[in-house]
Amino acid sequence: MNVCFFPRLKEFILNQDWNDPKSQLQQCCLTLRTEGKEPDIPLYKTLQTVGPSHARTYTVAVYFKGERIGCGKGPSIQQAEMCAAMDALEKYNFPQMAHQKRFIERKYQQELKEMRWEREHQEKDLDDTEDIRK
Repeated sequence: MNVCFFPRLKEFILNQDWNDPKSQLQQCCLTLRTEGKEPDIPLYKTLQTVGPSHARTYTVAVYFKGERIGCGKGPSIQQAEMCAAMDALEKYNFPQMAHQKRFIERKYQQELKEMRWEREHQEKDLDDTEDIRK
């Protein structure tokens, strides 16, 4: 008998959801360091602050080795930094990220297919339920 106490644990692990975008970006940058030198880390700069104090929008850019690799906006500096890190992870070619994605997809190919299928059917069921209520 198989019992699953944490039904979404596998999805959590496969998607690496414990690892926020800023942490992922820092790990990727650290893997690109040259031996014997101080590691380069991503630097975040607030470019713009717009709006009144109770409803501000921050624009933040992230730089790596002096190059701007991502930009993001958010209602707080922290959220804008997260968006900038996600943007950088999507745009910048980090060999580690590509390797991790390939490894996970190869190793857990069947599980990923099943998770996607389940998610699609859950979303479809929710849409059907909402349509019935209307």
